[in-house]
Amino acid sequence: MRYLKPSSVSEAASLLESSQGMILAGGTDMCVYMAEGFCSPETLIDLTGIDALRGIQINRDDHEAGTMIIGACTTIAEIAASEELPTCLRQGAQAVGSPQIRNLGTIGGNVCNASPCGDTLAPLLTLDAQFVLRSAGGTRTIASENFFTGPKKTVRKPNEILESIELPIASCGKVSAFRMIGNRNGQAISQVNASVCLAIADGRMSDVRVAVGSVAPIPLRLVELERFLTGKDIQGMSLTELREPVLEAIRPINDVRSSAKYRQEVTVALVFDALADCAGQYSRVGEGASTC
Repeated sequence: MRYLKPSSVSEAASLLESSQGMILAGGTDMCVYMAEGFCSPETLIDLTGIDALRGIQINRDDHEAGTMIIGACTTIAEIAASEELPTCLRQGAQAVGSPQIRNLGTIGGNVCNASPCGDTLAPLLTLDAQFVLRSAGGTRTIASENFFTGPKKTVRKPNEILESIELPIASCGKVSAFRMIGNRNGQAISQVNASVCLAIADGRMSDVRVAVGSVAPIPLRLVELERFLTGKDIQGMSLTELREPVLEAIRPINDVRSSAKYRQEVTVALVFDALADCAGQYSRVGEGASTC
């Protein structure tokens, strides 16, 4: 096996194009796959020496809008600890694996691994994230809700590197929350997770986005639920009200971690709990609350 460690994004893209190798960032998933014989790359391209792929920056335009840019090799631990980032994304990062995994694993790796239960994926959908892909031929940007095509599958081509994740500043200014449940607290893999991001004015919800994981082949936005919640009083929501619009949208399966029926019931509860967290944030800070 060849091991290559480029020092720039352009060099990495050229090496990927010429070698048809595999990308190594944190390696927390790839090393497991290699050990279990699921993949055996002839070339590994290590991105950890590229400073341009790390960190969080805010680019504002003349109207105080703009974009928050997260380098794809920013670690999960850095995401979890950043007070600049929206609450739902920080909470999702905090739910990933163990401290050792969070310190090695990267946000880009979590995205490109494309597990339906990935704990940063639902938050990124609710934040209207865009993924910037880089190849030797240039860049292209894909909306997060169009990026995932199936379990462990995305639209990323073999010659492309996920360079960065872009969040609209407008999404960062809303209240948000993430919830998950797993079989155990330590390194729990989500049986179900849910993320909510919304604006609140006079106690009523607007610009609502809700996404869930592990209840479909891809992380899923609950568009009908978003419509149902729009205009309603966030303090007056009940678990019973949410049940029908949530269950209509999801298609969980039975697997080794839980039954489809369990996932249905838990999804409703997690969405309700995330909404309650948002309501609590609004109550504590008041109208005009901001997450970043």
